[in-house]
Amino acid sequence: MYEFGYGLSYSKYSYEFVSVTHDKLHFNQSSTHLMVENSETISYKLVSELDEQTCQSMSLSVTVRVQNHGSMVGKHPVLLFIRPKRQKSGSPVKQLVGFESVMLDAGEMAHVEFEVSPCEHLSRANEAGAMIIEEGSHMLLVDDLEHPIDIYV
Repeated sequence: MYEFGYGLSYSKYSYEFVSVTHDKLHFNQSSTHLMVENSETISYKLVSELDEQTCQSMSLSVTVRVQNHGSMVGKHPVLLFIRPKRQKSGSPVKQLVGFESVMLDAGEMAHVEFEVSPCEHLSRANEAGAMIIEEGSHMLLVDDLEHPIDIYV
């Protein structure tokens, strides 16, 4: 199985997380809920209990440096994913947060910026269909590169 964008370029690209505005997110404005899943107690917040200002203030700005190591100019899709560090039932293996195509000359590098909204990108639907943000660790992914994000509720 090939990743999206595989084989679209003759160049080799490398990535580096240049900056992530928050490595830890603390949600403590509203009540915390608990659920038991596979004999594990999980704390979570209902997205519906968070106001828009809270969601916006908790957004992450992520900057990724991408470099073309090939000898040719190349157009390349930079894909940012997020995944829970520990897989739980009902959560996706990984979720696309954003993407941007960049045109880079041989040896050239560029910075690509993404906005990660916790209420949109770090949430999932529970068994009742309500959107929740679970406490725990998540990983930002670009290709094989990972950056941890911890959520506290």
